[in-house]
Amino acid sequence: MRDQTFEDLLGLRIIDEVRLSKDGDLIGAIVSENFREYRKKEQRKEVYLFDRNFKIIAKYEGYGLHSLCFTPAGSVLFAEGKDIVSLKGDGLPLKYSTGIKVNSVSFFGGKIIFTGEKEDKKGSDDAYFFEEEDRFTDLYRIDESGIVRLTQDLQIWEFASADDAVYAIASDCPQESCWYKSKVFRITADGKQELIYDPGRRQIGKITAHGTRIAFLESVMSDRGVISGDVILYDGSIRNITDGSNISYSHVVLHGDSIYVLGNDKTTFSIMDISNKREIWYGFGIVYPAYSPSFDTANGSFVVPFSSPTDPPEIYRIEDGISKSSLNSHLADIAAYPAEIVEWRSSDGEDIYGILRVRNPEDPLIVYVHGGPTSFSYASFIDRTSIYLGYGFSVFAPNYRGSVGKGRRFAELNVGDLGGMDFEDILSGIDHLKRSGKIRTERIYITGGSYGGYMSALAVMKTDIFKASVSLFGISDWISFHGTSNLYLWDRLHMDADPWDFDKYDRYSPIRIRHDPKTPVLLMHGIRDPYVPIGQYYEFYRFLKEKGCEVRMLVFPREGHGFTEKDHIKRQYLETIKFMKDHS
Repeated sequence: MRDQTFEDLLGLRIIDEVRLSKDGDLIGAIVSENFREYRKKEQRKEVYLFDRNFKIIAKYEGYGLHSLCFTPAGSVLFAEGKDIVSLKGDGLPLKYSTGIKVNSVSFFGGKIIFTGEKEDKKGSDDAYFFEEEDRFTDLYRIDESGIVRLTQDLQIWEFASADDAVYAIASDCPQESCWYKSKVFRITADGKQELIYDPGRRQIGKITAHGTRIAFLESVMSDRGVISGDVILYDGSIRNITDGSNISYSHVVLHGDSIYVLGNDKTTFSIMDISNKREIWYGFGIVYPAYSPSFDTANGSFVVPFSSPTDPPEIYRIEDGISKSSLNSHLADIAAYPAEIVEWRSSDGEDIYGILRVRNPEDPLIVYVHGGPTSFSYASFIDRTSIYLGYGFSVFAPNYRGSVGKGRRFAELNVGDLGGMDFEDILSGIDHLKRSGKIRTERIYITGGSYGGYMSALAVMKTDIFKASVSLFGISDWISFHGTSNLYLWDRLHMDADPWDFDKYDRYSPIRIRHDPKTPVLLMHGIRDPYVPIGQYYEFYRFLKEKGCEVRMLVFPREGHGFTEKDHIKRQYLETIKFMKDHS
């Protein structure tokens, strides 16, 4: 077996969505490349229609394909730009052009419904008033008369159809940050809106419906689409049916009388019917999509896209046994690396967990800090951390307090303390690895993106134990972040403070911490990042430079919050590995 390389990571086929037809006989899937082509806005994707044995019945290729579902007749339906596409068993697609950028597609009362945003037509005078002219994402129905708009002045983030109405997670303003104050609305066929539930300071997502019941997930969450929390059931009244659980729930499906959930217990995933406490499947690894794991079920069958540390990602079908696809069979000749859960007690007594991947305890150690913070690191066959082992490193990925995998209480523990005890969890984890003999090296590095970029920037100002820090699109100054990010409600929520009181925001900002930085730093940022604007690293670069610290900054054109063009991904890994090896 040969070692993993970043070329192998680029060759990984990502399983974005998986669905079953109503009778369970057909499997639909959207599979994407793990990169964008040069200057392309979207990733190239493929929609597959499989039979129950994963024989390909039909396939469709395009860019930015999303929102997969089955029609009552058994065709696969999905969105492509302004089109809604139906793919049948004969392999011939049918397209319906809406003239509206389509966000999601489903059915209600036998009719296609979808959400979308009308795009402005600009002339030579294309000036606009900031935030005042933003468009709402509306809900539409397609019927014999054409396209009918069902909502107005309500931002629809996601929805599910029940027998009597559409239930939507929505907000009263359309900016990206408004997702953090979403509520559940009931919308009837004639467009009447009724507020059903307000989660207060928490966020909601993954809404599902069956009959007259709905369910969704609720917790304090960091990123729209990165969903995990407790399961909330609505059947005339609201109930938290997993309250107090030490498991994080990543997906919920109502089917008949059953409530099927996907549980995450320190990255051991399980599909359970919590209505009768029956476990259907479990596996240690990651369920895809990694940022928001999901599954589907129909007529006694289940499909789940999964990867263990020893097996590449595939779609698993569970029905009187387990079968799987062969989408990533081309990765079979590369090495699988060891992975283990490590657990330790932080300095205040809180139990923390993480993932350790080591071939030789004397290899230099990369501490990889995930973003979010309400996300998690996991152990899969190949991912953005595993490939470092092929270049001679070990990897430690701590799931500090605020992470997913230990229930809602744990996921909310760092609210109001960003960069406080969650950072201490990382340091105490490194100490645990040393004391236990799991690592025997002083060559320790830190890296991460987004919140992980913030933590790897913070590390430079809080400790000198790291040989180098490679910090990606993170925060250096919480005040300027609040003023320039399109997520202005996010930091208020997670800081649990008014930014204009300054005190807490200043206290947790790396550039305002009194420390003489000695750690060499490599910063990387995308120039079009709306979430964490590149000014965060311009500030940090200038701060470190004028403090006399060794610092370099690599800027990626056309990139937003993360690097997705093929050559940019390569460059990120090449520069990271070189910088760390140059500072051994």
